[in-house]
Amino acid sequence: MKKGSEGNAKPTVIDLFAGAGGLSQGFKEAGFDIIWANEFVGRFSETYKLNHPETTICCKDIRSVSVEEILNAIGNKSVDVIAGGPPCQGFSMAGRRDTKDPRNSLFMEFVRMVDGFKPKFFVMENVLGILTMKNAKGKLVSEIILEEFKKIGYAVKVLRLFAADYGVPQKRRRVVFIGSKNGIFPEPPKQTNSKIQQSKSEGKSLDKWIPVSTIILPKGKVGKCFFHSEKMIRGFNERKKRNEESGKGFGAQYLKLDEPSYTISARYWKDGADALVKYSDNEIRMLTPQECAAIQTFPSDYKFAGSKREIYTQIGNAVPVKLAKSVAESLIKELEKN
Repeated sequence: MKKGSEGNAKPTVIDLFAGAGGLSQGFKEAGFDIIWANEFVGRFSETYKLNHPETTICCKDIRSVSVEEILNAIGNKSVDVIAGGPPCQGFSMAGRRDTKDPRNSLFMEFVRMVDGFKPKFFVMENVLGILTMKNAKGKLVSEIILEEFKKIGYAVKVLRLFAADYGVPQKRRRVVFIGSKNGIFPEPPKQTNSKIQQSKSEGKSLDKWIPVSTIILPKGKVGKCFFHSEKMIRGFNERKKRNEESGKGFGAQYLKLDEPSYTISARYWKDGADALVKYSDNEIRMLTPQECAAIQTFPSDYKFAGSKREIYTQIGNAVPVKLAKSVAESLIKELEKN
């Protein structure tokens, strides 16, 4: 591998809105050096520090952080990649600002940092829904995002990725915006898995999706606190019936053990209704934090700080590590050419 910027042995990354560090972990495993990260929530930054002690973590509102401040912290190193998942909700309710317009959100802080450092590439991930979201004037948010990056000299490709296709035991859909300063893009992340195993004779060698059964703990090793009461189970059944009658939404989702898990959300701590383990009509439980972290493909020794609720939130908010690694590996290959 060729050396990264400023003679570093590895190409460099800044991780914005870093959360618990799933994106950083994936980039680290792919061979990047994460030299600086920002995470505003104190408990999340504690988790980041526990697992990435070699990275300078800044626990401040990104709006109050200058490019110069970061340069001082990293010793004026060049930055090859800026990565992160800025929330695209508006952060100000003042006046008539459109809270669905990314120009009124923390997204513009991501743009500011890309403009300030001018990395070779940037990686910005978000929920699939961002592609159909419109602002108050009916303009697609994704079009606004592309326009803002074009203003600062970046061409952008939009990738729709399904986590299960990249070795993640989870049916999680994400959008990744890849920005390139010179207009040359890396190859898309290499798919490793599919719903049905494919052999080389079929054109490509792909393993079958990883089933959630490979993650689930034996029943006897799960604490009683993760099992739901009869009252809670009744509530799940009643909600499902109401939803079916109204034609709106779904009820509780029970894991199919021979398939990847449903998406683990940041709200999983509430009752785990998005992905429950069902042994019988009367024995139903939510996943443990350990199982959720494994579904998000965090290493088994990854440490999380905080209460049970805070830990579930961090895990649900994270980018699956293996998905991040796949994206990072495609970037490494392109950076090696330069």
